[in-house]
Amino acid sequence: MGDFLQFAFLQQALLIGVILSISAALLSPFLVLNQQGMIAHGLSHVSFTGFVLGLLFFDQPLIIAVPFVVLSSILIQYLTTKVKLQGDVSIGIVSSVAFALGLILVKTSSSFNVSVESLLVGNIFTLRAGDLFLSFVILLSITGFIWRYYQKLFLMTYDENYAIFLKIKVSFIRYLLAIFTSLFIVIGVRSIGVLLITSLIIFPAAIASKMSTTFKKTFILGIVIAVTASLLGILIAHPLNIPASASIVVVYTLIFMFSFFIKKGGHKK
Repeated sequence: MGDFLQFAFLQQALLIGVILSISAALLSPFLVLNQQGMIAHGLSHVSFTGFVLGLLFFDQPLIIAVPFVVLSSILIQYLTTKVKLQGDVSIGIVSSVAFALGLILVKTSSSFNVSVESLLVGNIFTLRAGDLFLSFVILLSITGFIWRYYQKLFLMTYDENYAIFLKIKVSFIRYLLAIFTSLFIVIGVRSIGVLLITSLIIFPAAIASKMSTTFKKTFILGIVIAVTASLLGILIAHPLNIPASASIVVVYTLIFMFSFFIKKGGHKK
């Protein structure tokens, strides 16, 4: 195992995996427990088109992908809060239209020569130092956001009406949460892929909430579970020559199944 871990690309993959898993776990409870987890799924589909546009017009696809996904997250929130569409309807409209546009561009553009599979499943073993840096930046950004708005996010998660009564800027914070989620998605897609990046958001809170009795414990346990699943998934994937993203999801699934055997007592406070 020691010789195995001496490979620089594997060390970098493990580090990126840990960074992304922590970022996802920080966002997870505020999305999943507030029934907004599917926004990550929708934005992952949007990111596909963002990367397609970026690859068609720039050597650095993030130049277009980042603003494209961020604007899409704002549009989803606008349709939900202002137009009064249900959240899943807003997500479905924006993500399906964006994904359809991406597929059309891939099919009709003769200059698009990137494997679609690489966008769909990602490859954490081929990422560069720049991806590590961006992953770390997004972790710091999300950490700062959660630190600044933790109490308000907590209130919004469990009693939004009370948060409004306290004159918390619920709409503004929701926009920020959507933006930071979109940034995580667009940075994480290259390593985890469009199809599976959502799992990093969904699983931590879904599992931790079954194994803990308070929100704080759910929050902390979610981070521990996310890091564990990421490390195990990557270490399993490399020798088996399978996508790390798929391996991580399988590990998450096994942990999720195990969580059903953990008796959950009491209620969250």
